[in-house]
Amino acid sequence: MGAMKGITIKLPEAVARQLRQQARHSGRSVAALVRELIETSPRTSGSVYAVSADLAGGLAGTRQPATNARGRFRRS
Repeated sequence: MGAMKGITIKLPEAVARQLRQQARHSGRSVAALVRELIETSPRTSGSVYAVSADLAGGLAGTRQPATNARGRFRRS
């Protein structure tokens, strides 16, 4: 693998616990598991739609379309 640099990340306790359990079950260290997960993650995640599709309907608001009531910005 060559020379490596270390990083520090902060995870919620539940995520850290899950990561430790997965590492224990696989017989690898947490660091090795994280390296593997990062290296095997897809480099291109696809279109913006594919990335944000699960966010559709996630914001509260009115059903009215966005408009600008100020006269000088209206289209003629």
